[in-house]
Amino acid sequence: MEPLEVRHYINEMISGDRGVWPLEWFQAQLNGKRFARALSIGCGTGALERHLISLGICDRVDAFDASLASLAEAASAARREKLPIRYFAADFNEPALPREPLYDAIFWHQSLHHVGKLEKLFRAVLHAAKPGATIYLDEFIGPSRTDWNEANVAPFQPLYETFPEQARWFDYMPMPIEWNDASEAARSSEIVEQLSIGFDIREFRGYGGNVLSVLWGAIIPSRITPDDVRRLIDADREAIARNGRHFHAVIVATPKTGRLARLAALVRYFVTPKLKRIVRIFRPYRFVMTHRRVMLHPELTREDAMRPYDPR
Repeated sequence: MEPLEVRHYINEMISGDRGVWPLEWFQAQLNGKRFARALSIGCGTGALERHLISLGICDRVDAFDASLASLAEAASAARREKLPIRYFAADFNEPALPREPLYDAIFWHQSLHHVGKLEKLFRAVLHAAKPGATIYLDEFIGPSRTDWNEANVAPFQPLYETFPEQARWFDYMPMPIEWNDASEAARSSEIVEQLSIGFDIREFRGYGGNVLSVLWGAIIPSRITPDDVRRLIDADREAIARNGRHFHAVIVATPKTGRLARLAALVRYFVTPKLKRIVRIFRPYRFVMTHRRVMLHPELTREDAMRPYDPR
């Protein structure tokens, strides 16, 4: 969980106001419009759907996830609050969505970067979305897990070294890759490109993460100070100013209009994965880590790292 100062930074980047959260900003853009029926993809334990209903953005929400445990928790919470939310299990990469236009709005919240078959999912969404439907993403769109290497990690090392060893997991900046989750950042750097094939982007609100999201997993949160957090935020702003890129964004889009544009998108979403599979046969991915990393606190678990730290 990020510190309040980071949350304020994110809110300000999206809405211009530290106290206005992304969905509140989105609701203001709707000017009173409500969605009769929406779909939430990768719903987890259901916080997004409950928020959409409580804010009055949606009248009814269908939602799916691959985790049965998460779905059970989400469904239980919806029943307790008597909310019009229907949950079902499905695989991101083999989406079981209706082939006819059914939804007025479709939402992703930090789930799309887990999808390996982006084209297949976007193709299914094009079929399931009504003409003029609203597509809302709050997503990590930074480097995919296969984009990282020693060369693009090295620039983070000077800043990483400014943190004391007691606040670092490693002696040298680690690869910002979730090794225990092969779906994490599966094709995150391709999300905007692939979305743009079948959808017109109406709003793009980047909120950085170019430094914060990279270093946060390499430091021990309970052992850094508020000044350290502010240093990371300042470094994040500087990184955005240098290259204009954001690793996280809220994006609002609509399906492309016109029969030809829609058909072209559906064909591209169908053909492109097959061409990429052929390319991978001749250019297989190889990851090489050449710099040795030493774990500084092997006795600590992630849970321990979140507890208040007493240096005595």
